[in-house]
Amino acid sequence: MKKEEGFPGQISFVIPDRILGLVKGNPLMSDLYLTDIGYYPEARHHFRERPTGSNQFILIYCVGGRGVIRLNENAHELAADQYFIVPAGMAHSYHSDERYPWTIYWIHFSGSKSVYFNHYACEAIAIDRSKSSRNGDRIDLFSEIFRNLDRGFGIETLEYVNLCLPHLLASFTHLSQFRLVREPVENDPVGLGISFMLEHLSGKLKLQEIAAATGLSASHFSRLFQNSTGHSPIDYFIQLKVQRACRLLDHPGWLVADVSREIGFDDQFYFSRVFRKVMGVSPVIYRKRGM
Repeated sequence: MKKEEGFPGQISFVIPDRILGLVKGNPLMSDLYLTDIGYYPEARHHFRERPTGSNQFILIYCVGGRGVIRLNENAHELAADQYFIVPAGMAHSYHSDERYPWTIYWIHFSGSKSVYFNHYACEAIAIDRSKSSRNGDRIDLFSEIFRNLDRGFGIETLEYVNLCLPHLLASFTHLSQFRLVREPVENDPVGLGISFMLEHLSGKLKLQEIAAATGLSASHFSRLFQNSTGHSPIDYFIQLKVQRACRLLDHPGWLVADVSREIGFDDQFYFSRVFRKVMGVSPVIYRKRGM
């Protein structure tokens, strides 16, 4: 027995083509939007096959049981606390396990940005459970979208759920950032390094000092930091200083010279050069633009 849908307790929403035309023409939504979304609890006999693939990317999030996803001739098992992204246009099928049927949340999404999710596609990716996992928060994001779509496909509703969509997708693809709000900083060398930088914005730091605060060698810490943030530790420290300077410049009572000293620059003109390099304008022009 094979079923595409019709499971007790299921939730599903399919955005009609006519409505999708409005979504595609709306700049708030057109680059990344959902076309279908749902929840299938204990989906016994669930089976779906698309020999020519789907026009959208498909994300399947398994929260219980297990199943199998087949791309071309390659089979991938999907177990609880794992997700899988099927690329658009790729032949596939998937089915629930007969003995332990899966419980899944799923999304079909499209738009010009969707192609970048190829980087996360074609493999089952585990979402381990921990005190900081925020799995419940992710489910709440699904529920929030469901509740809004349950009230119809008004433009404001569509805008809201599609503005929520990037956050929901990022909760899968950027796990460490999603969990940061609950992650003890002592378990994260990069986060520990950033905290150390923030505590010393009024001073000068060397790479060795920042790395020592995390308990790592300078080379190891620098490599981790670059991979995580895309910036070297010292460049990031300078950016944090400039961010602080921007907040101070937003208050008219702070002179540029005072801001410069506050964030550890003895030379106001050198501070201005660094500020311009990061922000693209001088501190004086930045302040005028903000008024």
